[in-house]
Amino acid sequence: MNANTLPTPAKGHVATALASAFHGGPINILIVDDEPKNLTVLETVLNDPGYRLVRAESSDQALLALVVEEFALLILDIRMPGMTGFELARMIKERKKTARVPIIFLTAYYNEDQHMLEGYGTGAVDYLHKPVNPVVLRSKVAVFAELHRKNRECGMANRALLAEMIVRRQAEEMLRTLARGLVQVQEDERGRVALELHDGITQLLCAIVFHSQTLLLSLTARNGPAKREAKKLRELAGMTAGEVERISHNLRPSVLDQLGLVSTLRETGTEFADRTGLSVNLTFVELTARLPADTEFMLYRIFQEALRNVEKHAHAHLITVDLTQQDAFVQLVIKDDGIGFDLDHLPAKRKGKSGLGLLSMRERAVFVGGSLRIKSAPGAGTEIEVRIPLPPNDTVVRAA
Repeated sequence: MNANTLPTPAKGHVATALASAFHGGPINILIVDDEPKNLTVLETVLNDPGYRLVRAESSDQALLALVVEEFALLILDIRMPGMTGFELARMIKERKKTARVPIIFLTAYYNEDQHMLEGYGTGAVDYLHKPVNPVVLRSKVAVFAELHRKNRECGMANRALLAEMIVRRQAEEMLRTLARGLVQVQEDERGRVALELHDGITQLLCAIVFHSQTLLLSLTARNGPAKREAKKLRELAGMTAGEVERISHNLRPSVLDQLGLVSTLRETGTEFADRTGLSVNLTFVELTARLPADTEFMLYRIFQEALRNVEKHAHAHLITVDLTQQDAFVQLVIKDDGIGFDLDHLPAKRKGKSGLGLLSMRERAVFVGGSLRIKSAPGAGTEIEVRIPLPPNDTVVRAA
């Protein structure tokens, strides 16, 4: 075998093999025989544009070729100097990289049954006698070549699928990052508006209430109509101040920072029941520790959104709310006995902002590493279950 037939990295055979693997090029077949004329015969028999035949005239050259390139099939002469084909086959099968390469043995001498058994025992897939029938050899090689092509196509499809999955995961992570950023921007803006309402408009309304009270006291009975109007003005100003304070509280309740999640949920549920007339049963366990601020705030927002949906769409009479701590999770469950809905076919009246509300609740749970599950059916009410993992004890602020 001359130097032009031995594959070496310096001659760019690695690049050729990679191009073949990824672009559907010819199938690599390694033919091994210490007689050059036998190799020439094999090249003539297997002359096909779909094959790339690589010659090796010794076991050492064959091993070198197997190290450098990937082969679909190895056609191996048994009787060779130095290392027999049987010994070479055993070595090939012991190596992880080459263990799956099919081997066809060719021999003009080892024709006994025990020789065939030895050949199959080394991992060969076939055992042919010389002189080989060209039609038979081409047929057998075609089978293994087609199998290799299918495996290569599957490998390429798997790589493409993996690349698509990676791109999809990256896109999903980008969406989650954007969603988290949007949630943060929303909360920052709500906090700013709440502060302006509390420190600005509420103070002005209180001033109006004070001056209207002063005006009311300054009017005598003889100014009956004016006195009645002043009284209405004072009442309306007081109601407006109370409503603005309620809105400010919902935007950013100060009690959440001061007293924690349980007190805030209890206060919000009680206020909701008083305002809407719905029955709200609250069952809250005292948590063993204060949750991280983000977790408390997201649970509060989910609770708010759930109550808002019940008020607008559920036509419910009873709401039950349970906050529990289970192992390494905190769980919030909100149930109503309303009309429910089909999760797969959201009614038109619940689309739009309401649909976004359900999505917003789920995104808020994911934002703090948790999950949100919605169970509902027409006529069977709705249940929302939120589970959020608790941080390690050393990162939690203990409740007072």
